[in-house]
Amino acid sequence: MASGVKSRRAVMLGVEVEVLEFDEGVETVEKAARASGVPPTAIVKTLLVKAGGRYIAVLARGDRRIDLDALSKALGAPASLAKAREVREILGVEPGAVTPLSEAVARLEVVADPAILEHEYVLAGGGTAKSLIKVKSLDLFKALRPKTLDVFL
Repeated sequence: MASGVKSRRAVMLGVEVEVLEFDEGVETVEKAARASGVPPTAIVKTLLVKAGGRYIAVLARGDRRIDLDALSKALGAPASLAKAREVREILGVEPGAVTPLSEAVARLEVVADPAILEHEYVLAGGGTAKSLIKVKSLDLFKALRPKTLDVFL
């Protein structure tokens, strides 16, 4: 972990996490990996997808991307990434600052990459462009009860 990182314990959606606050932005997987020293495979990105008129939160391992064709088939409706305006409206934060452990995400249907569970702990967005949370991957799944789909490349 880079020097100058502030760390504090917190509880989000009933899950104990370590909040890591950085001096620099960590709003992309690349920036988060560089600032934290954690490989992209141990970083979770929370993406907002629109499918058939509804919004779905998708948790993807940092080194993978959504296969929108496979996701569309699994959901039974054409799926596309939400626009930045929609992320702000639905989740209440800027793209790149989304935390999976928010009330806004918990209200949505959640789809998760099963590969996330390959790591005991993962880093995910902390709710701001300069913060991440460290959380047990199993706790993340227990809190959000996602549908695990292998729709990632």
